[in-house]
Amino acid sequence: MRFLNLGFVAALFLVPMAGRCAPYPGIPVHGSVAEKAISTTVDSELAKYYLKNHSTGEATNPTWDARIADIEQRFKSRPLNWSELKEISDETSPDFATLFFIRQTLSDTTNERFQTNYAQEVKRVKSRTRLSGWAGIVRSELKQYKLLFVPGFHYVSDKTSGADFFYERQFMSELGLNVRLVATEEDGTVEDNAALIADAVRAESGGRSRLILVSTSKGGPETALALGKLLQPNETGSVKAWVSVGGLMRGTFLADEVTSWPESTVARVIFLFEGMQFRGVAGLTTSASQKRMNAIRLPRSILIIQFVAAPLSGDISGDVRSRYLKLRRFGPNDGLTLLADEFLPSGITIFEPGLDHFYQEPDIYLKSLALLNIIADALVR
Repeated sequence: MRFLNLGFVAALFLVPMAGRCAPYPGIPVHGSVAEKAISTTVDSELAKYYLKNHSTGEATNPTWDARIADIEQRFKSRPLNWSELKEISDETSPDFATLFFIRQTLSDTTNERFQTNYAQEVKRVKSRTRLSGWAGIVRSELKQYKLLFVPGFHYVSDKTSGADFFYERQFMSELGLNVRLVATEEDGTVEDNAALIADAVRAESGGRSRLILVSTSKGGPETALALGKLLQPNETGSVKAWVSVGGLMRGTFLADEVTSWPESTVARVIFLFEGMQFRGVAGLTTSASQKRMNAIRLPRSILIIQFVAAPLSGDISGDVRSRYLKLRRFGPNDGLTLLADEFLPSGITIFEPGLDHFYQEPDIYLKSLALLNIIADALVR
């Protein structure tokens, strides 16, 4: 089960690109990140020390302790955008920058509380599932909401991708939850699909409707545009929360490359061969995405959660690896976009360490339920 469309990514980002991908070390490490135990490899001894120190609180290397303290002091009050993280990455390593990013983000008390609640709820849901199946795994508060899922690219043509949230919707429907898929154009532009999402919100609103939106990847900027520009404030009253899963809010440098000559010619041929439209790609470039985000004003009444996969270098494998390597020169990334570029104004962050942009994990459907459970609980409180 996946959240995102692998066919889309293969067609778009397997285009040959300029530049060589430098190899990196693989240093074994065990520890805990964002309340999740991990066993992987990292790209520097400093990253290994930083992870172990964060996990155990033990300081055994005064030289590295002083270096880490210096970095934390210099960057703690600076905005954690991609350029700042690139500076840290260049000075240390991308894995160190990823760990720093997670630690600094979770130093915010609200983010920390939601991360803790999520980790505890995942444990509860898994435990209840092992003991008694699905009985009692849905919080009663969640049953008060209608769940609108905004799919990813090419979700109609490629039924194996998971871009249509099929397994999540089926699972939650069988649990008695009210779910609906928003029918966007599978290879449409961000603007066209935002209009369809806005229409769906209008259609599902009214009366005592209470909506939670869940978007993924390209569906993220589409949802942001719908909620933050196309819909009037009085039209978003029924939307209580929005979960952005791996949202391409500020695009991806990979889209910048494949929309430039000569890569764009190859990309168009691949898209044509795959039966896809190329028209939606331009809206995923970093310049177009930043311009769009500058014009968006998200309603403060909506609880916004960004669910961010945060892999270390040792967590990357398969066809994700080549794209991850291309993005490493820009800093921490998930194999498709930079981690900092997934963030939204006023959004609360929950990390899923160890996973890349495709969220492939056998129990991800249970984690998705746990995530929605704590959101519904937070809305009530």
